[in-house]
Amino acid sequence: MRLGEIKNTIRAALDSTNKIHVDNEVLYGGQAYNINNFVEIIEALDILSKQNWNDADNAQIASIKAQHETPINPTVLTTADFNQLNTYINTINTKLPLYYQVLESVTEDQDEKTINIQLPSNIKSFKELNDLNKRLEDILKLFNVDGQFEFKGFDKGTEWYILVGTGILSYHFLIACLKTAQEYLKTKTEYFKSEDARMAYEASMKKDEKISDTGFEEYRAKWLSIFIDKKVADAIEKIGLNGQTEPELRSQLIKATTSLVKELGEGTEFHLSLNPPDYATEQAGQLVIDYKKIQLLKPENKPKQIASTKDVEKKEEDEK
Repeated sequence: MRLGEIKNTIRAALDSTNKIHVDNEVLYGGQAYNINNFVEIIEALDILSKQNWNDADNAQIASIKAQHETPINPTVLTTADFNQLNTYINTINTKLPLYYQVLESVTEDQDEKTINIQLPSNIKSFKELNDLNKRLEDILKLFNVDGQFEFKGFDKGTEWYILVGTGILSYHFLIACLKTAQEYLKTKTEYFKSEDARMAYEASMKKDEKISDTGFEEYRAKWLSIFIDKKVADAIEKIGLNGQTEPELRSQLIKATTSLVKELGEGTEFHLSLNPPDYATEQAGQLVIDYKKIQLLKPENKPKQIASTKDVEKKEEDEK
């Protein structure tokens, strides 16, 4: 995990003094406690338990985690578990502010239009790396709607490229198409291996057609092609055209999305900024986009133009 991700994960559980804060409510007269930020605490402790400076015994915390394999907010803990959690956190909090201060000093906040690209682990030669770089360059050109993506460097000590979009629409379309590519791959690898997909294929057949693996593959390819086309059309409707024709932009973005699918399938990862805009987040490896918030960013009215002297004289003449 990158240092910036570590910092953000820990920060989500901290208070203003850079110590872990347990947001809790007493239940049943003190017999249990409702922990409102249990997810943030557990994610932070997962990281902090692995630090060399942390000599606290985390056996009890491991026991609490085992009871809640998938943490949720809020979570109810017994008084005994709550006390163990508090004791462990109080021990860590004696050293945590200094550790977090070090993290802040060696990491930088990222521009919200940053795209972090992790290279696939199967790159074994300069030729393979050059081929990947050329493909990435071609993909990013397709997203140049109102500004290109500029290379900003490498994340320290990791196999990540850092890029920043100079155009807001270019960024919006990239994250929209990235979300579509992620959904495409998930559908391809999960839904189309299910019995439901087979039944849908059979239901689409004509009476004289025979069931075959080749037919199913053709059905899947057509379904996924329509899926990308529809998702791209939806994104254009929500984001806008920026002076281009709809067919032209749609063709450009379909090609870009199809290329993203191939790169994701090869193991390349695309991630949002460590300080993403409030309309885009990543949850469990999937993008979540709030298009309503994007649309609120668009100016409602065009700025008023200053009338020319001739226009004013003409208006005065008409009014006489």
